[in-house]
Amino acid sequence: LLDQSAAASQEAGPFVIALDVTGRIDVADASAVPGGNLLNGPLDISGEGPVDPPDKASIDASIELSGLPLQINITRVGDEVFVGALGQDFRVDLPPEQVALLDFGSLYPTLVDWIATPTEEGREEIDGTDTVKVTGEVDPVRALASLAPLLGEEPTAAQARAALRRGTVEAWIGTEDLLPRRVHLVLDADAARIAEGVRRVEIDLTANMSAWGEPVDIAAPANPRELDLDQLGGLFGG
Repeated sequence: LLDQSAAASQEAGPFVIALDVTGRIDVADASAVPGGNLLNGPLDISGEGPVDPPDKASIDASIELSGLPLQINITRVGDEVFVGALGQDFRVDLPPEQVALLDFGSLYPTLVDWIATPTEEGREEIDGTDTVKVTGEVDPVRALASLAPLLGEEPTAAQARAALRRGTVEAWIGTEDLLPRRVHLVLDADAARIAEGVRRVEIDLTANMSAWGEPVDIAAPANPRELDLDQLGGLFGG
């Protein structure tokens, strides 16, 4: 069921995603992690917007990183990432592996691929759609390999198993079309066992998906200014 749902999501085309993320990232050495100064501390992110797989998305987001509140738009078009705020648009210089982390179209297939022991938990209605709920524990090797661009290096299987404190994924799948309507991830990893730059990663993420197959129009902003990721904190007063 999970495999069929992941395949259906990748074949369905555009959709709208609504994200709610809380948690924290504890950075030991900010210089060892791109954007380390900004990423260090609590996470509180909510956002919504259209996604046009494989490489387009435009998310209006409210973000609090390290106590710094931001109201921004995050747009990805191809290999470029743009941030819009305070009436200005900026192209953020990111390495390709971190641009790939903003692949919202692959978020659901990636998360359900992390499930090692899926179990059907019953039926629920999500926004008027009948769904079947599937839950399971996270496979640490798959999960932490996917997070390697954030951690700065890919862990060995033994490191991944030692690092994962807790990990669960819940998925709600439409009974008629097998398209996902919601996915919920809880992840707590002792990243110091893997990477010198990051001590711990805690994430509680819920993604709701809707409007499957409806056309969207996503374009890069005109004449953006260049911006390094580590400059974002200074830009917003941090």
